[in-house]
Amino acid sequence: MEGETMFALTVRDFADHLVDEVAAATTAEVESGDSPRLACLLDRASRVGCDDAEILSAIVEVARAQNVLAGAQALLVRVADRVGIPVRKRLSMPSLLMEIGVAPAVAHRTVRNGRHAERLDSVARGMRDGYLSPEMADEVGRGVAAVDKRAPLDNPEKQTLARKLLLNSTPGEVKAAAKAEGIRLAAESDDPEAIPASENSELNEMTLTSDDEGRTVSSISLDALTGEELSAALDPLMRPVPQPDGSRDPRSTAQRRADALGQIVRTYLAGSERPTSGGVLPHVSLIVPTTGTPGDGVARLGFTGPVGSATVGLALCSSAVSAVVVDGEGVPLDVGREHRLMTPGIRKALAARDCGCAFPGCGRPVSWTDAHHIVPWSEGGDTSVGNGVLLCRMHHTLVHNSEWQVVPGDDGHPWFIEPGSSQPIRSHARRTLTSHTDAAA
Repeated sequence: MEGETMFALTVRDFADHLVDEVAAATTAEVESGDSPRLACLLDRASRVGCDDAEILSAIVEVARAQNVLAGAQALLVRVADRVGIPVRKRLSMPSLLMEIGVAPAVAHRTVRNGRHAERLDSVARGMRDGYLSPEMADEVGRGVAAVDKRAPLDNPEKQTLARKLLLNSTPGEVKAAAKAEGIRLAAESDDPEAIPASENSELNEMTLTSDDEGRTVSSISLDALTGEELSAALDPLMRPVPQPDGSRDPRSTAQRRADALGQIVRTYLAGSERPTSGGVLPHVSLIVPTTGTPGDGVARLGFTGPVGSATVGLALCSSAVSAVVVDGEGVPLDVGREHRLMTPGIRKALAARDCGCAFPGCGRPVSWTDAHHIVPWSEGGDTSVGNGVLLCRMHHTLVHNSEWQVVPGDDGHPWFIEPGSSQPIRSHARRTLTSHTDAAA
């Protein structure tokens, strides 16, 4: 116990020394101009200037210090893992780090780097000396593991490969070099049953993370067959959709591919033949704070976090939603029933009337559409054919996030009013069913 206390005190003294070094310069220090503290050096440099090389050299050394600290944290985390602290706390090691404010991505990388340093001598040495950033250390460790998975390596071969990967300048170059090495070694294998990397499904990976803006970011690596199946599923959903005035679809290929993936996911969630999660079918979870309670008052999705009112409306309008109402402290007040706002019967009627996406110029198939409330359900709009319209996700999102309006016409069909105009435009299907320009009047 005494050893643990002394160890903690040593680390704390080191941290306190760093804090003292960067504490704001006092008036006396500024006037004397000869204090060796880092903060005073920075103050003098900003006031009277200094040589470019001196500033750049200082930046390099500060980066090195950051690397040393990141390496020390990774090694400490590995020790904590080995002595069983996560087990006693009943939390994973990344979760323990996140509880003290470490970002999720950094927490997971720190845990991985502790393992990399334990297995690869050159990585451990680079982390201790400060010449290896945590990002580079992680990419080298993961690169060696990826190559080993494709073509098994013994320990000396792993050490040699790690040193070879360290010759690269950036994490991206390390990743590319490791991939090339894995392909080369797999091709040289004498095993007649060896599976080419391009066809090995055991190498498949997919990551899902959230960026600083709350967007979901993904990377994916698939074997040739699964990649072909994904491409085949996306292809028919990626066709360009012209604008109402006949101009070309403004979306890039990447945007159309992302929209197609979203459509595949929504089609899957709308079905009933799928695995359960926690005993229930997977669904969109929406956490809604009550009006007038303390807190930020922002609705949240179960996986991806805070969302604005437009997205709330979009989710309520189109998904099987499990809405949980909470007070300002996040305590559930009411768990709403899972409900699909437009019943199967109403959807059939909308399909017969709209024949697909009703937005002018679109006409995407019924199976690609959401059933949208013209007057929002949250604002008292009823769930009926007269208050409904089928919209593909692209145009459904457009209606929720722009000034496009949908109005029910006296002819029983939806009509659209573009921003800045008062002239209704017929729905896509209605253009072929009537020649009455004033049918919405």
